[in-house]
Amino acid sequence: MDESFTIKEFCAAERISRAFFYKLQAQGKAPRTYPIGSNRRISRDAYIAWRAARETEAA
Repeated sequence: MDESFTIKEFCAAERISRAFFYKLQAQGKAPRTYPIGSNRRISRDAYIAWRAARETEAA
């Protein structure tokens, strides 16, 4: 099974605040999320794609 992350786990891994995550989301620059019950999760594939996009953006 593919590993996934909560928004809190993602923010901790990237050392960003949840507020900054939601700012990125408002700008359309946060990783894709999907619902599990009342929570949102980020798949490993979405995390990898997000990081690649940020690296490309920075180049």
